[in-house]
Amino acid sequence: MHLVQFTQAWLARQLRLDERGQGTVEYVLLILGVVLFLIVAALALQGVLSGAISAISSWMGGQNPP
Repeated sequence: MHLVQFTQAWLARQLRLDERGQGTVEYVLLILGVVLFLIVAALALQGVLSGAISAISSWMGGQNPP
């Protein structure tokens, strides 16, 4: 039982790290997650997006300039 307590105390000392910059790292990870989600969504919806762009382009081409 003494070994378990020693190991727990050792781990607690090792994990007591400096937490400066932790908020910045969390924001960077959050931004990276959002960017990855947007990239995956764009790739998954590529057919729908290209169809919408084609429809808008053809509609704009049919409009008469003032």
